[in-house]
Amino acid sequence: MKSGWKLIFGSLLTCTLIGGSATAGAAEAVNITYGYHPYWVGGWTGVIIKAKNLWQKHLPPGSVVRFEPHLTGPPMVNALIANKMQIGTMGDMPSLVATTKFKMADIRLVSVPMYSNGQVCNKLLVRKDAPQFKDHNEAMKWMSGRSFAVHKGTCTNRFAESLIDQGVFKPSEVLSMPIEVIASNFEAGKLDAAAMWEPHARRQVEQGNARYVATGAPWKEADADFTLMRQDFIEKNPEAAAGWIKAEIEAIQFMAKYPKETAEILAKELTGYPVKTAWAALYEANPAKIGGDPVNYVGKMVFDQDVINLMKKGYAFLYKLKVTDTPDMPATPINDAPLKQALKEMSLAAPIAVIRGMPRSAFK
Repeated sequence: MKSGWKLIFGSLLTCTLIGGSATAGAAEAVNITYGYHPYWVGGWTGVIIKAKNLWQKHLPPGSVVRFEPHLTGPPMVNALIANKMQIGTMGDMPSLVATTKFKMADIRLVSVPMYSNGQVCNKLLVRKDAPQFKDHNEAMKWMSGRSFAVHKGTCTNRFAESLIDQGVFKPSEVLSMPIEVIASNFEAGKLDAAAMWEPHARRQVEQGNARYVATGAPWKEADADFTLMRQDFIEKNPEAAAGWIKAEIEAIQFMAKYPKETAEILAKELTGYPVKTAWAALYEANPAKIGGDPVNYVGKMVFDQDVINLMKKGYAFLYKLKVTDTPDMPATPINDAPLKQALKEMSLAAPIAVIRGMPRSAFK
């Protein structure tokens, strides 16, 4: 009798295990649009995911992904709200804006693919014929009393406003310009100073139109990048949501392991960016005199206290710009369930990669 029950129980257990595996393996294929920002270092994971087809082995069989490049974050926010896009990767300010639109659509931050000590977005540049400064403090004195340009509503805007509020420098006027207009003004020699994110900043430096004078590190001004998903997509397709994060993790690890190949892929995607410029924007070390940190890029992924602090500052800044009606963080801006599942199944812990700055001679 006991043997009979053992056989029955064993059969039931086998069926349960097989049924569970069958269910997990039979996740429904998805047809999604993914938005990414190729002219922003934080969005380069999207370029690698597309070029290396990393999504194909992690999404359910039969899935289709449409990659949609954007020059800035706001159009991606609008597409997510309208459900014309289900996943997007963008800078911190538009990402936070998206989470405040919950009355129109429930959009969540799901990962932090890029975090840095002010080395990626928080860059200050001056015109090519400005004096040679011994350090960032001397540069700030020179910038005071001169016009200064920034792209409004971006991470560079948040950074610059924070320094102005702290009294680090006092420009005669703050000019609101799109990043491309800032670049053209540097090229024409019509601009004293500006804040720019990478790789736009690096391109101006490589072309000899401007020079770096500071990063965000001396003032502990961090910058970051987020991947977002619609909450209804996560709820309907949890396996696909986690699968996308796996592809993102592999992309970051590829970037950390293969700098030259990464730069070659990026140069094919970006108009006007030679391989060396793309490489330098991500991998070249920032000198100590401008506040360079030894680490250029951290694949942090998780929402630790550093990220939460940055988010709080970001929401307060958006309120100051009158983009939101409260300086406080929304009740549920984050859904890290797909991330936790991906890390567990890949047996990884955060951060999943760190890119340290390299000397220019490392480019070969």
